[in-house]
Amino acid sequence: MGVTQASLQRLHDNVDIVDLINHYINVRKSGANFMALCPFHDDKTPSMSISQQKGLYHCHACGASGNAIKFVMEYERLEFQDALQKIANLFNITLEYEQGNFKKKSNLLPTLTLFYHNKLFKHQDIYQYLTSRGINEDSIKKFELGYSGMSYETIKFLDEHHYDYNEALECGIISQGNDRAYAKFTNRIIFPIHSGNGVVVGFGGRTLSEEKNIAKYLNSPQSKIFNKSKILYGYHLARQAIYKEKYLIVCEGYIDVIMLHQAGFKNTVATLGTALNEGHLHLLNKDNPRILMCYDGDVAGINAAFKAAKFLSQNSKDGGVILLKNGLDPADMILQNKINEFQHELENAKNFVEFVLEKIISEFDINNPIQKEQALKLCLEYLHSLSPLLQDEYRRKCAILLQVDPIYITTKRMRKQELIQPHTYKDSHDYAEENILINMLKSSEYFFFALNFLDKKHFRKYAHEFELITQGKQHDELIIALQFKSNVQNLQQVEFEEQIRIFLLKYAKETLQNTLNNTTLNGNEKIQNIIHLRNAIQKLEKGEILTI
Repeated sequence: MGVTQASLQRLHDNVDIVDLINHYINVRKSGANFMALCPFHDDKTPSMSISQQKGLYHCHACGASGNAIKFVMEYERLEFQDALQKIANLFNITLEYEQGNFKKKSNLLPTLTLFYHNKLFKHQDIYQYLTSRGINEDSIKKFELGYSGMSYETIKFLDEHHYDYNEALECGIISQGNDRAYAKFTNRIIFPIHSGNGVVVGFGGRTLSEEKNIAKYLNSPQSKIFNKSKILYGYHLARQAIYKEKYLIVCEGYIDVIMLHQAGFKNTVATLGTALNEGHLHLLNKDNPRILMCYDGDVAGINAAFKAAKFLSQNSKDGGVILLKNGLDPADMILQNKINEFQHELENAKNFVEFVLEKIISEFDINNPIQKEQALKLCLEYLHSLSPLLQDEYRRKCAILLQVDPIYITTKRMRKQELIQPHTYKDSHDYAEENILINMLKSSEYFFFALNFLDKKHFRKYAHEFELITQGKQHDELIIALQFKSNVQNLQQVEFEEQIRIFLLKYAKETLQNTLNNTTLNGNEKIQNIIHLRNAIQKLEKGEILTI
Protein backbone atom coordinates (compact mmCIF):
# COMPACT_ATOMS: atom_id res chain seq x y z
CA MET A 1 0.00 0.00 0.00
CA GLY A 2 1.24 3.47 -0.81
CA VAL A 3 1.63 6.31 1.66
CA THR A 4 -1.08 8.95 1.36
CA GLN A 5 -0.30 12.37 -0.06
CA ALA A 6 -1.18 13.92 3.31
CA SER A 7 1.48 11.78 5.00
CA LEU A 8 4.07 12.77 2.41
CA GLN A 9 3.25 16.43 3.00
CA ARG A 10 3.48 15.93 6.78
CA LEU A 11 6.87 14.31 6.31
CA HIS A 12 8.01 17.18 4.09
CA ASP A 13 6.82 19.82 6.59
CA ASN A 14 8.43 18.23 9.65
CA VAL A 15 11.76 16.83 8.44
CA ASP A 16 14.83 19.06 8.61
CA ILE A 17 17.24 17.75 5.97
CA VAL A 18 20.27 18.92 7.97
CA ASP A 19 19.13 16.99 11.07
CA LEU A 20 18.38 13.96 8.92
CA ILE A 21 21.75 13.86 7.14
CA ASN A 22 23.56 14.67 10.38
CA HIS A 23 22.04 11.46 11.80
CA TYR A 24 24.20 9.56 9.30
CA ILE A 25 27.28 11.73 8.73
CA ASN A 26 28.90 14.78 10.32
CA VAL A 27 27.56 18.05 8.95
CA ARG A 28 29.10 21.48 9.45
CA LYS A 29 27.87 25.00 8.72
CA SER A 30 29.44 26.73 5.70
CA GLY A 31 28.09 30.10 4.68
CA ALA A 32 24.36 29.98 4.00
CA ASN A 33 24.41 26.17 3.67
CA PHE A 34 25.99 23.14 5.34
CA MET A 35 28.85 20.93 4.14
CA ALA A 36 29.75 17.27 4.64
CA LEU A 37 32.01 14.57 3.26
CA CYS A 38 29.93 12.98 0.52
CA PRO A 39 29.11 9.36 1.45
CA PHE A 40 28.46 8.43 -2.17
CA HIS A 41 32.09 8.57 -3.31
CA ASP A 42 35.54 8.47 -1.72
CA ASP A 43 35.45 12.07 -0.53
CA LYS A 44 38.59 13.50 1.09
CA THR A 45 37.40 17.10 1.50
CA PRO A 46 33.75 18.11 2.09
CA SER A 47 32.07 18.18 -1.32
CA MET A 48 28.43 17.79 -0.35
CA SER A 49 26.40 20.98 0.14
CA ILE A 50 23.11 20.87 2.02
CA SER A 51 20.54 23.64 1.78
CA GLN A 52 18.36 23.67 4.89
CA GLN A 53 16.06 26.25 3.33
CA LYS A 54 15.45 24.29 0.12
CA GLY A 55 15.58 20.81 1.65
CA LEU A 56 18.14 19.66 -0.93
CA TYR A 57 21.66 18.24 -0.99
CA HIS A 58 24.16 18.27 -3.84
CA CYS A 59 27.68 16.88 -4.20
CA HIS A 60 29.90 19.11 -6.31
CA ALA A 61 32.29 16.21 -6.99
CA CYS A 62 30.17 13.21 -7.96
CA GLY A 63 26.89 15.00 -8.72
CA ALA A 64 24.73 13.09 -6.19
CA SER A 65 21.73 15.26 -5.34
CA GLY A 66 18.16 15.15 -4.14
CA ASN A 67 15.90 15.63 -1.12
CA ALA A 68 15.73 13.93 2.29
CA ILE A 69 13.96 10.84 0.97
CA LYS A 70 16.47 10.40 -1.86
CA PHE A 71 19.36 10.65 0.62
CA VAL A 72 18.00 7.84 2.82
CA MET A 73 17.21 5.70 -0.22
CA GLU A 74 20.77 6.06 -1.54
CA TYR A 75 22.56 5.89 1.82
CA GLU A 76 20.72 2.84 3.18
CA ARG A 77 19.91 1.32 -0.22
CA LEU A 78 16.19 1.30 0.56
CA GLU A 79 13.13 1.34 -1.62
CA PHE A 80 10.98 4.47 -1.57
CA GLN A 81 8.36 3.18 0.92
CA ASP A 82 11.01 1.80 3.30
CA ALA A 83 12.90 5.10 3.19
CA LEU A 84 9.69 6.95 4.10
CA GLN A 85 9.16 4.67 7.09
CA LYS A 86 12.79 5.05 8.17
CA ILE A 87 12.49 8.85 8.17
CA ALA A 88 9.11 8.67 9.93
CA ASN A 89 10.68 6.57 12.70
CA LEU A 90 13.56 9.01 13.13
CA PHE A 91 11.24 12.02 13.42
CA ASN A 92 8.41 10.30 15.32
CA ILE A 93 5.89 10.78 12.49
CA THR A 94 2.96 8.44 11.89
CA LEU A 95 2.46 7.48 8.26
CA GLU A 96 -1.01 6.90 6.89
CA TYR A 97 -1.37 4.39 4.08
CA GLU A 98 -3.98 4.25 1.37
CA GLN A 99 -7.23 2.34 2.05
CA GLY A 100 -7.05 3.29 5.73
CA ASN A 101 -4.00 1.24 6.68
CA PHE A 102 -1.57 2.70 9.17
CA LYS A 103 1.98 1.83 10.00
CA LYS A 104 2.89 3.27 13.36
CA LYS A 105 6.24 3.96 14.91
CA SER A 106 6.81 2.28 18.27
CA ASN A 107 5.79 4.53 21.14
CA LEU A 108 7.89 2.70 23.73
CA LEU A 109 10.04 5.62 24.90
CA PRO A 110 7.24 8.25 25.06
CA THR A 111 4.94 5.82 26.86
CA LEU A 112 7.66 4.84 29.33
CA THR A 113 8.37 8.56 29.87
CA LEU A 114 4.73 9.04 30.89
CA PHE A 115 4.86 5.95 33.11
CA TYR A 116 7.91 7.27 34.99
CA HIS A 117 6.41 10.78 35.13
CA ASN A 118 3.20 9.58 36.76
CA LYS A 119 5.16 7.41 39.18
CA LEU A 120 7.09 10.45 40.44
CA PHE A 121 3.94 11.99 41.92
CA LYS A 122 3.35 8.80 43.92
CA HIS A 123 6.73 9.15 45.66
CA GLN A 124 6.54 12.20 47.90
CA ASP A 125 10.18 11.86 48.99
CA ILE A 126 11.31 12.25 45.37
CA TYR A 127 8.88 15.07 44.71
CA GLN A 128 10.05 16.86 47.87
CA TYR A 129 13.69 16.46 46.86
CA LEU A 130 12.99 18.19 43.55
CA THR A 131 11.07 21.02 45.20
CA SER A 132 13.90 21.40 47.74
CA ARG A 133 16.19 22.03 44.76
CA GLY A 134 13.79 24.78 43.70
CA ILE A 135 12.07 22.91 40.86
CA ASN A 136 8.36 23.71 40.77
CA GLU A 137 5.56 21.49 39.50
CA ASP A 138 5.25 23.37 36.23
CA SER A 139 8.90 22.60 35.46
CA ILE A 140 8.45 18.96 36.50
CA LYS A 141 5.67 18.71 33.90
CA LYS A 142 7.43 20.81 31.25
CA PHE A 143 10.56 18.63 31.36
CA GLU A 144 8.51 15.44 31.97
CA LEU A 145 10.60 14.47 35.01
CA GLY A 146 9.91 11.02 36.42
CA TYR A 147 10.98 8.30 38.80
CA SER A 148 11.91 4.77 37.73
CA GLY A 149 11.26 2.82 40.95
CA MET A 150 12.32 -0.79 41.35
CA SER A 151 13.54 -2.88 38.44
CA TYR A 152 10.54 -5.22 38.46
CA GLU A 153 8.19 -2.27 37.98
CA THR A 154 9.73 -1.40 34.60
CA ILE A 155 9.75 -5.06 33.55
CA LYS A 156 6.09 -5.38 34.57
CA PHE A 157 5.26 -2.27 32.52
CA LEU A 158 6.91 -3.78 29.43
CA ASP A 159 5.05 -7.07 29.88
CA GLU A 160 1.65 -5.47 30.46
CA HIS A 161 2.02 -3.31 27.32
CA HIS A 162 3.43 -6.23 25.27
CA TYR A 163 6.61 -4.40 24.30
CA ASP A 164 9.36 -6.35 22.60
CA TYR A 165 12.34 -7.00 24.90
CA ASN A 166 14.69 -6.70 21.95
CA GLU A 167 13.48 -3.16 21.31
CA ALA A 168 13.76 -2.30 25.02
CA LEU A 169 17.29 -3.71 25.01
CA GLU A 170 18.21 -1.71 21.90
CA CYS A 171 16.84 1.50 23.47
CA GLY A 172 18.84 0.94 26.66
CA ILE A 173 15.78 0.49 28.87
CA ILE A 174 16.78 -2.97 30.05
CA SER A 175 19.91 -5.09 30.33
CA GLN A 176 20.20 -8.85 30.40
CA GLY A 177 22.27 -11.13 32.59
CA ASN A 178 22.00 -14.47 34.36
CA ASP A 179 19.17 -15.46 32.00
CA ARG A 180 16.93 -12.58 33.07
CA ALA A 181 16.13 -9.02 32.13
CA TYR A 182 16.46 -6.13 34.55
CA ALA A 183 15.82 -2.40 34.27
CA LYS A 184 18.74 -0.15 33.35
CA PHE A 185 17.37 2.66 35.53
CA THR A 186 16.49 1.62 39.08
CA ASN A 187 15.38 3.96 41.86
CA ARG A 188 16.46 7.03 39.92
CA ILE A 189 14.98 10.41 39.11
CA ILE A 190 14.41 10.29 35.37
CA PHE A 191 15.29 13.15 33.02
CA PRO A 192 13.90 12.34 29.55
CA ILE A 193 16.34 13.33 26.81
CA HIS A 194 14.92 14.60 23.52
CA SER A 195 16.34 15.01 20.06
CA GLY A 196 16.46 18.48 18.56
CA ASN A 197 12.97 18.07 17.14
CA GLY A 198 11.44 16.96 20.45
CA VAL A 199 11.43 13.15 20.18
CA VAL A 200 12.39 11.18 23.32
CA VAL A 201 15.56 9.27 22.45
CA GLY A 202 16.90 8.32 25.88
CA PHE A 203 17.01 8.99 29.61
CA GLY A 204 19.30 10.43 32.22
CA GLY A 205 18.92 9.06 35.73
CA ARG A 206 20.05 10.51 39.08
CA THR A 207 20.26 8.37 42.19
CA LEU A 208 19.68 9.77 45.67
CA SER A 209 21.61 6.89 47.19
CA GLU A 210 24.72 7.74 49.19
CA GLU A 211 26.42 4.44 48.35
CA LYS A 212 29.86 5.09 46.83
CA ASN A 213 29.69 2.18 44.38
CA ILE A 214 26.59 3.61 42.65
CA ALA A 215 27.14 6.19 39.92
CA LYS A 216 25.38 9.45 40.77
CA TYR A 217 24.25 9.99 37.16
CA LEU A 218 23.54 7.42 34.46
CA ASN A 219 22.67 8.03 30.81
CA SER A 220 21.11 5.74 28.24
CA PRO A 221 23.79 3.80 26.33
CA GLN A 222 24.73 4.74 22.78
CA SER A 223 22.22 3.36 20.28
CA LYS A 224 20.82 3.94 16.81
CA ILE A 225 18.68 6.77 18.16
CA PHE A 226 20.79 8.04 21.08
CA ASN A 227 24.20 9.62 20.63
CA LYS A 228 25.06 11.87 23.57
CA SER A 229 27.80 13.55 21.56
CA LYS A 230 25.17 15.02 19.23
CA ILE A 231 22.49 16.00 21.73
CA LEU A 232 22.05 19.05 23.95
CA TYR A 233 19.66 18.56 26.86
CA GLY A 234 16.71 20.95 26.68
CA TYR A 235 17.43 22.09 23.13
CA HIS A 236 13.94 21.15 21.90
CA LEU A 237 12.48 23.58 24.48
CA ALA A 238 15.17 26.23 24.01
CA ARG A 239 15.41 26.54 20.23
CA GLN A 240 12.71 29.21 19.84
CA ALA A 241 14.25 31.33 22.60
CA ILE A 242 17.70 30.87 21.07
CA TYR A 243 16.38 32.14 17.74
CA LYS A 244 14.72 35.11 19.44
CA GLU A 245 17.55 36.05 21.82
CA LYS A 246 20.40 35.34 19.34
CA TYR A 247 22.44 33.58 22.01
CA LEU A 248 22.34 30.41 24.07
CA ILE A 249 23.66 29.36 27.47
CA VAL A 250 25.44 26.00 27.78
CA CYS A 251 25.81 24.60 31.28
CA GLU A 252 26.73 21.28 32.83
CA GLY A 253 23.66 19.70 34.40
CA TYR A 254 20.00 18.82 33.95
CA ILE A 255 18.92 20.77 37.04
CA ASP A 256 20.91 23.83 35.90
CA VAL A 257 18.90 23.84 32.67
CA ILE A 258 15.55 23.36 34.42
CA MET A 259 16.19 26.10 37.00
CA LEU A 260 17.43 28.60 34.40
CA HIS A 261 14.36 27.96 32.21
CA GLN A 262 12.22 28.43 35.31
CA ALA A 263 13.92 31.78 35.98
CA GLY A 264 13.28 33.00 32.43
CA PHE A 265 16.55 31.97 30.74
CA LYS A 266 14.73 29.75 28.29
CA ASN A 267 17.67 29.66 25.87
CA THR A 268 19.63 27.28 28.13
CA VAL A 269 20.89 23.79 27.23
CA ALA A 270 23.42 21.33 28.66
CA THR A 271 25.85 18.76 27.37
CA LEU A 272 25.30 15.15 28.48
CA GLY A 273 28.47 14.56 30.48
CA THR A 274 30.65 15.01 27.42
CA ALA A 275 32.72 17.90 26.11
CA LEU A 276 31.41 20.01 23.24
CA ASN A 277 32.53 18.44 19.98
CA GLU A 278 31.94 18.31 16.23
CA GLY A 279 28.71 16.42 16.79
CA HIS A 280 27.16 19.39 18.58
CA LEU A 281 27.99 21.89 15.85
CA HIS A 282 24.90 21.13 13.76
CA LEU A 283 22.80 22.50 16.64
CA LEU A 284 25.17 25.34 17.54
CA ASN A 285 25.34 26.42 13.89
CA LYS A 286 21.59 26.91 13.52
CA ASP A 287 21.00 30.66 13.29
CA ASN A 288 24.65 31.07 14.41
CA PRO A 289 23.86 32.30 17.96
CA ARG A 290 26.39 33.68 20.44
CA ILE A 291 27.41 30.87 22.82
CA LEU A 292 27.89 31.46 26.55
CA MET A 293 29.54 28.60 28.43
CA CYS A 294 28.48 28.66 32.10
CA TYR A 295 30.56 26.28 34.24
CA ASP A 296 31.39 25.80 37.90
CA GLY A 297 34.52 27.62 39.04
CA ASP A 298 36.22 24.48 40.36
CA VAL A 299 39.17 22.75 38.67
CA ALA A 300 36.92 20.42 36.67
CA GLY A 301 34.76 23.33 35.52
CA ILE A 302 37.75 25.44 34.50
CA ASN A 303 39.25 22.57 32.49
CA ALA A 304 35.94 21.85 30.79
CA ALA A 305 35.51 25.54 29.96
CA PHE A 306 39.05 25.66 28.54
CA LYS A 307 38.39 22.74 26.19
CA ALA A 308 35.04 24.17 25.10
CA ALA A 309 36.40 27.69 24.54
CA LYS A 310 39.34 26.34 22.53
CA PHE A 311 37.10 24.16 20.37
CA LEU A 312 34.52 26.89 19.73
CA SER A 313 37.08 29.60 18.93
CA GLN A 314 38.83 27.26 16.49
CA ASN A 315 35.46 26.95 14.76
CA SER A 316 35.11 30.77 14.66
CA LYS A 317 32.21 30.81 17.14
CA ASP A 318 31.33 33.99 18.97
CA GLY A 319 30.76 33.83 22.70
CA GLY A 320 32.36 33.68 26.09
CA VAL A 321 32.95 31.83 29.35
CA ILE A 322 31.34 32.38 32.75
CA LEU A 323 32.98 30.71 35.76
CA LEU A 324 30.73 31.01 38.78
CA LYS A 325 32.40 31.83 42.08
CA ASN A 326 32.06 30.56 45.65
CA GLY A 327 31.31 27.01 44.58
CA LEU A 328 27.93 27.95 43.12
CA ASP A 329 26.36 26.47 40.01
CA PRO A 330 23.57 28.12 37.97
CA ALA A 331 20.86 26.21 39.84
CA ASP A 332 22.26 27.44 43.19
CA MET A 333 22.17 31.06 42.00
CA ILE A 334 18.55 30.79 40.92
CA LEU A 335 17.59 29.00 44.16
CA GLN A 336 19.25 31.80 46.16
CA ASN A 337 17.35 34.36 44.05
CA LYS A 338 20.57 35.76 42.58
CA ILE A 339 19.02 36.22 39.16
CA ASN A 340 20.37 39.74 38.68
CA GLU A 341 23.86 38.59 39.66
CA PHE A 342 23.62 35.76 37.16
CA GLN A 343 22.52 38.17 34.42
CA HIS A 344 25.52 40.36 35.30
CA GLU A 345 27.82 37.34 34.90
CA LEU A 346 26.35 36.66 31.45
CA GLU A 347 26.89 40.26 30.38
CA ASN A 348 30.53 40.13 31.48
CA ALA A 349 31.51 36.79 29.99
CA LYS A 350 35.18 36.45 29.05
CA ASN A 351 35.47 35.93 25.29
CA PHE A 352 36.75 32.55 24.17
CA VAL A 353 40.15 33.59 22.82
CA GLU A 354 41.10 35.73 25.82
CA PHE A 355 39.97 32.97 28.19
CA VAL A 356 42.11 30.36 26.44
CA LEU A 357 45.17 32.63 26.32
CA GLU A 358 44.82 33.53 30.00
CA LYS A 359 44.41 29.87 30.96
CA ILE A 360 47.52 28.84 28.99
CA ILE A 361 49.63 31.63 30.50
CA SER A 362 48.36 30.95 34.03
CA GLU A 363 50.13 27.59 33.94
CA PHE A 364 53.54 29.31 33.75
CA ASP A 365 55.60 31.76 35.78
CA ILE A 366 56.18 34.43 33.14
CA ASN A 367 58.74 36.16 35.38
CA ASN A 368 60.93 33.20 34.49
CA PRO A 369 62.25 33.74 30.90
CA ILE A 370 62.34 30.00 30.15
CA GLN A 371 58.75 29.49 31.26
CA LYS A 372 57.68 32.64 29.44
CA GLU A 373 59.12 31.16 26.24
CA GLN A 374 57.22 27.91 26.83
CA ALA A 375 54.00 29.88 27.39
CA LEU A 376 54.68 31.85 24.19
CA LYS A 377 55.10 28.63 22.22
CA LEU A 378 51.73 27.25 23.41
CA CYS A 379 49.98 30.58 22.82
CA LEU A 380 51.31 30.70 19.26
CA GLU A 381 50.23 27.10 18.60
CA TYR A 382 46.73 28.05 19.70
CA LEU A 383 46.63 31.37 17.80
CA HIS A 384 47.84 29.67 14.63
CA SER A 385 44.83 27.31 14.83
CA LEU A 386 42.48 30.30 14.49
CA SER A 387 41.37 32.17 11.39
CA PRO A 388 43.83 34.81 10.06
CA LEU A 389 41.53 37.62 11.16
CA LEU A 390 41.33 36.34 14.75
CA GLN A 391 45.11 35.90 14.81
CA ASP A 392 45.56 39.54 13.85
CA GLU A 393 42.92 40.72 16.31
CA TYR A 394 44.49 38.97 19.32
CA ARG A 395 48.19 39.49 18.62
CA ARG A 396 48.43 42.58 20.82
CA LYS A 397 46.30 41.07 23.59
CA CYS A 398 48.56 38.03 23.69
CA ALA A 399 51.64 40.26 23.84
CA ILE A 400 50.16 42.22 26.77
CA LEU A 401 49.31 39.05 28.69
CA LEU A 402 52.80 37.64 28.13
CA GLN A 403 54.44 41.04 28.72
CA VAL A 404 56.46 40.79 25.50
CA ASP A 405 56.92 42.96 22.43
CA PRO A 406 54.19 42.27 19.81
CA ILE A 407 56.96 41.43 17.33
CA TYR A 408 57.20 38.01 19.01
CA ILE A 409 53.53 37.26 18.30
CA THR A 410 53.65 36.03 14.73
CA THR A 411 50.64 35.04 12.64
CA LYS A 412 50.42 32.06 10.36
CA ARG A 413 48.70 32.82 7.08
CA MET A 414 46.56 30.12 5.59
CA ARG A 415 47.01 29.03 2.02
CA LYS A 416 45.32 31.36 -0.45
CA GLN A 417 42.49 28.99 -1.22
CA GLU A 418 41.75 28.60 2.52
CA LEU A 419 41.61 32.30 3.30
CA ILE A 420 38.26 33.83 4.13
CA GLN A 421 38.15 36.52 1.51
CA PRO A 422 36.74 39.97 2.27
CA HIS A 423 33.79 41.29 0.25
CA THR A 424 35.72 42.36 -2.78
CA TYR A 425 35.77 41.61 -6.50
CA LYS A 426 37.55 38.38 -7.37
CA ASP A 427 39.77 38.14 -10.38
CA SER A 428 39.19 34.40 -10.58
CA HIS A 429 37.35 33.86 -13.86
CA ASP A 430 35.32 30.92 -12.56
CA TYR A 431 34.26 32.83 -9.45
CA ALA A 432 33.31 35.86 -11.54
CA GLU A 433 31.11 33.69 -13.75
CA GLU A 434 29.41 32.15 -10.70
CA ASN A 435 28.96 35.56 -9.09
CA ILE A 436 27.33 37.08 -12.18
CA LEU A 437 25.00 34.13 -12.80
CA ILE A 438 23.84 33.79 -9.19
CA ASN A 439 23.11 37.50 -8.94
CA MET A 440 21.25 37.38 -12.28
CA LEU A 441 19.00 34.72 -10.75
CA LYS A 442 18.28 36.84 -7.70
CA SER A 443 17.31 40.09 -9.44
CA SER A 444 15.40 40.74 -12.66
CA GLU A 445 17.06 44.15 -12.82
CA TYR A 446 20.51 42.51 -12.76
CA PHE A 447 19.31 39.91 -15.25
CA PHE A 448 18.36 42.45 -17.92
CA PHE A 449 21.39 44.64 -17.23
CA ALA A 450 23.70 41.66 -17.81
CA LEU A 451 21.90 40.75 -21.05
CA ASN A 452 22.78 44.16 -22.46
CA PHE A 453 26.50 43.34 -22.35
CA LEU A 454 27.04 39.60 -22.01
CA ASP A 455 26.76 36.68 -24.37
CA LYS A 456 27.47 32.94 -24.20
CA LYS A 457 30.95 33.53 -25.66
CA HIS A 458 32.03 35.46 -22.56
CA PHE A 459 31.65 32.40 -20.32
CA ARG A 460 34.46 29.90 -20.23
CA LYS A 461 33.07 27.43 -17.67
CA TYR A 462 29.35 28.21 -17.34
CA ALA A 463 28.33 28.99 -20.92
CA HIS A 464 25.57 26.36 -20.88
CA GLU A 465 24.26 27.60 -17.51
CA PHE A 466 24.14 31.16 -18.93
CA GLU A 467 22.01 29.88 -21.81
CA LEU A 468 19.68 28.02 -19.44
CA ILE A 469 19.18 31.13 -17.31
CA THR A 470 18.49 33.35 -20.32
CA GLN A 471 15.95 30.75 -21.50
CA GLY A 472 14.13 30.89 -18.14
CA LYS A 473 15.17 27.36 -17.09
CA GLN A 474 16.08 28.25 -13.50
CA HIS A 475 14.94 24.85 -12.17
CA ASP A 476 17.30 22.83 -14.35
CA GLU A 477 19.59 20.51 -12.33
CA LEU A 478 22.68 22.41 -13.46
CA ILE A 479 21.24 25.69 -12.15
CA ILE A 480 20.26 24.08 -8.82
CA ALA A 481 23.81 22.76 -8.50
CA LEU A 482 25.18 26.22 -9.27
CA GLN A 483 23.01 27.78 -6.56
CA PHE A 484 24.75 25.63 -3.97
CA LYS A 485 27.87 27.78 -4.42
CA SER A 486 27.70 29.20 -0.92
CA ASN A 487 30.76 31.45 -1.29
CA VAL A 488 29.00 33.70 -3.82
CA GLN A 489 27.79 36.96 -2.29
CA ASN A 490 24.76 39.12 -2.97
CA LEU A 491 25.94 42.32 -4.68
CA GLN A 492 24.51 45.81 -4.59
CA GLN A 493 23.61 47.36 -7.96
CA VAL A 494 26.83 49.35 -8.22
CA GLU A 495 28.88 46.30 -7.19
CA PHE A 496 27.17 44.11 -9.78
CA GLU A 497 27.84 46.64 -12.54
CA GLU A 498 31.47 46.86 -11.44
CA GLN A 499 31.72 43.05 -11.49
CA ILE A 500 30.43 43.07 -15.10
CA ARG A 501 33.00 45.74 -16.04
CA ILE A 502 35.91 43.79 -14.52
CA PHE A 503 34.65 40.58 -16.13
CA LEU A 504 34.50 42.20 -19.59
CA LEU A 505 37.90 43.84 -19.08
CA LYS A 506 39.49 40.47 -18.32
CA TYR A 507 37.73 38.94 -21.33
CA ALA A 508 38.96 41.75 -23.59
CA LYS A 509 42.56 41.37 -22.43
CA GLU A 510 42.51 37.61 -22.92
CA THR A 511 40.92 38.01 -26.37
CA LEU A 512 43.55 40.59 -27.33
CA GLN A 513 46.34 38.21 -26.32
CA ASN A 514 44.76 35.39 -28.30
CA THR A 515 44.41 37.67 -31.32
CA LEU A 516 48.08 38.70 -31.16
CA ASN A 517 49.07 35.01 -31.05
CA ASN A 518 46.69 33.97 -33.85
CA THR A 519 48.66 33.27 -37.06
CA THR A 520 45.61 32.30 -39.14
CA LEU A 521 44.08 35.78 -39.32
CA ASN A 522 44.99 37.91 -42.38
CA GLY A 523 46.86 41.14 -41.66
CA ASN A 524 44.04 43.65 -42.13
CA GLU A 525 41.49 41.67 -40.12
CA LYS A 526 43.98 41.13 -37.33
CA ILE A 527 44.86 44.83 -37.14
CA GLN A 528 41.19 45.86 -37.02
CA ASN A 529 40.51 43.38 -34.20
CA ILE A 530 43.53 44.59 -32.22
CA ILE A 531 42.51 48.25 -32.58
CA HIS A 532 38.93 47.46 -31.55
CA LEU A 533 40.02 45.47 -28.49
CA ARG A 534 42.58 48.06 -27.35
CA ASN A 535 39.96 50.82 -27.61
CA ALA A 536 37.51 48.68 -25.62
CA ILE A 537 40.14 47.98 -22.94
CA GLN A 538 40.88 51.70 -22.62
CA LYS A 539 37.21 52.52 -22.09
CA LEU A 540 36.69 49.65 -19.66
CA GLU A 541 39.71 50.70 -17.62
CA LYS A 542 38.24 54.20 -17.36
CA GLY A 543 35.01 52.76 -15.89
CA GLU A 544 32.80 52.53 -18.98
CA ILE A 545 30.81 49.33 -19.61
CA LEU A 546 30.40 48.24 -23.23
CA THR A 547 29.76 45.19 -25.35
CA ILE A 548 32.66 43.26 -26.83
